[in-house]
Amino acid sequence: MTTTMSTHPIPAWDGHDFDELLALDALADSSGPAGSTTFRTRCGDANNHGRAYGGQILAQALAAAARTVPAERACTAMQFMFLQGTLWDEALDLVVTPLQDGKRFASRHVRGVQRGQRLVLDAQVSFALPTAAPAHGAAPPVALEDPEQLPSPADLPAEWQDAVKRAVGYHFELKPALDFRLAAPPPNLALELPEPRIRFWIRARRPLGDDAALHAAVFAYLSDWWVNYPATGGHQAEAQAKDGLYVASLNHAMWLHRPVRADEWLHFDSISPAAAAGRGLSVARVHDRQGQLVASATQECLMVPREG
Repeated sequence: MTTTMSTHPIPAWDGHDFDELLALDALADSSGPAGSTTFRTRCGDANNHGRAYGGQILAQALAAAARTVPAERACTAMQFMFLQGTLWDEALDLVVTPLQDGKRFASRHVRGVQRGQRLVLDAQVSFALPTAAPAHGAAPPVALEDPEQLPSPADLPAEWQDAVKRAVGYHFELKPALDFRLAAPPPNLALELPEPRIRFWIRARRPLGDDAALHAAVFAYLSDWWVNYPATGGHQAEAQAKDGLYVASLNHAMWLHRPVRADEWLHFDSISPAAAAGRGLSVARVHDRQGQLVASATQECLMVPREG
């Protein structure tokens, strides 16, 4: 008998515990390809558009893939396509299919389905055993400041929040699970970025223990937070003169160069090399507090004038 992937209401995540957001139920029978395993989410995290926040499904897809590989194989990369808006208040079924199980690497395909046949995401996730090999990493662009000394979003001018939210839909409110600080913000973020670049620090507030798979999944969640703002922030003045921009993630990729601790401060240096034809690309380098490059991330977003 095959498990039916039907409508299955779920509650909203309370924003406190990542373990709760990433808890998945393995279904006894899978309707996916032969050899696949299906996991079902237990709660959802809504964004400003009334859909699931992109970081939620990035993290849940990675967590599902990690459940199917040995613990000693750490996540190294994920390529991800947002196919259509995920309904945050309905369970997401994540169908994980093995692509490779070699001596050193393992690869998984993840397909996200709602309402039985509504395909919302497609991802490939890679894992590998640690290997002693030559290494290097690009240095931070500037001397890194102490994130603890930077103002929290609540301390920034209220007019910044109103202007940014009205223009491009970004907001400064944080989930209780997150800590976020803008590094060297421009003199007036209510106007627009002087260049398509932004630096920020982010981390999970609560200790996450030593499970590498959990840290990788939480990093996936964090990697969607403000990473594509450089693509949109330079166009705020134009957007404010109209009805603002509708911004939504289209695709996302991340590479974990070294073990990442998502409960310690991570510095994102995100720059947008191009925006055209309604799409903006952002590329981020991620350093830890010691200045070591631990990860990279890219995201392409939809950025089009709102109608009405």
